[in-house]
Amino acid sequence: MSKMKKVLYFYVLLSIVWVFGTDHLIALLDYDIYTFIAISKIKAVLFIAATFIFIKYLISKNEQFQELEREKEKLLSLINSMVDFVNFKDGEGRWIEVNTFGLNLFDLQGVDYKGKRDRDLAEYTEFYREALLYCEESDEQTWMSGSVSRSEEQIPQPDGSFKTFDTIKVPLFNDDGSRKALVVIGRDITQMKEAEDRLQKAEKLSVVGGLAASVAHEIRNPLTSLKGFVQLMNKNDSVNKLYYEIMENELDRINEIVGELLVLAKPQNIRFTKTNVSKLMCNVISLLESQANMYGVNIVFQSDAGMKEIDCEPNQLKQVFINIIKNSIEAGSKSISISLFEEGGSARIMIEDDGEGMEEERLKRLGEPFYSVKEKGTGLGLTVSYRIIQSHGGTITYSSKVGEGTKVVIDLPVKRT
Repeated sequence: MSKMKKVLYFYVLLSIVWVFGTDHLIALLDYDIYTFIAISKIKAVLFIAATFIFIKYLISKNEQFQELEREKEKLLSLINSMVDFVNFKDGEGRWIEVNTFGLNLFDLQGVDYKGKRDRDLAEYTEFYREALLYCEESDEQTWMSGSVSRSEEQIPQPDGSFKTFDTIKVPLFNDDGSRKALVVIGRDITQMKEAEDRLQKAEKLSVVGGLAASVAHEIRNPLTSLKGFVQLMNKNDSVNKLYYEIMENELDRINEIVGELLVLAKPQNIRFTKTNVSKLMCNVISLLESQANMYGVNIVFQSDAGMKEIDCEPNQLKQVFINIIKNSIEAGSKSISISLFEEGGSARIMIEDDGEGMEEERLKRLGEPFYSVKEKGTGLGLTVSYRIIQSHGGTITYSSKVGEGTKVVIDLPVKRT
């Protein structure tokens, strides 16, 4: 029962007591008629005055209540317009208020959340159950520390990605030290983190590129001489022919690495031409068909019939496709699905396999120079691929699950701006 209702009921009860109680008291005193009338008038005036004061009090309280409601509406409008997650909890962890962003984040639209803890709300959304339970654990750590906490928290998304939040939690205490309330504010920094990762990769590529340009040229000159002499010796010495062939193969591998290093050098002028990406992909599949058959891999390719030609450097794109498809073949895949279609003014190439997949930690490091888990890998293939796609104004993204496979999505602008 609200305080206002209690006051109203008390006034009605007091009025009944006043009306009937005073009449009974006057009757007991046995006044004459004139005195009785005079006392009754005074009693009525007092009752009217008391009623006036009470009504004025109610009006004043009602105005204050309406003002509080208006302020509450302003506050709710403010927090609901914020692009941050805002949540107010009481000292027991029960939700008091949350903005629309927060409800959408945990898929709690239409849920009566007030008065419920995170563990209670976890029952309403199976997908975000673990995230909500973690929030409750994190809240407890903040309470135990007794001070403002700040941390990065990741919230999973239905599409398999994660949103990263810069979360600030402010605990409020009563004068006696007991818990009063907790204010939680989370800012979505997913795009900022992705931008930081891209910047770090760009910086690494820049450093490696500068080093690669000088090293590659220094290696290639003596390498040409070495290969020429090995070929000459191979012709004149039939006894050690096997060793010469091994040496030639290794020299070819060094030459291939040098070529990749040169691609990592400072950006060169690229000649863009109109290219049919579907035909380009068919050529790549033909090149890798024998290797795929050797590994027992089936490659399926689908392309939109009305696919437009795009502005690109075909040989570089061919190198990217070869790197990615070779990785899928060597990842223990049985089937590789390649699809090509146009979406939002971009050509999208999706390459999916059912291989062994990758852990989250490996995914984060893809594209780093010299990072590879292959026995004979240099860690330059994907680094070169990232550089090529970047120079074409496109994007390349990986998603993978261990034991399920890997998906690569490449987006390239149809027209170069």
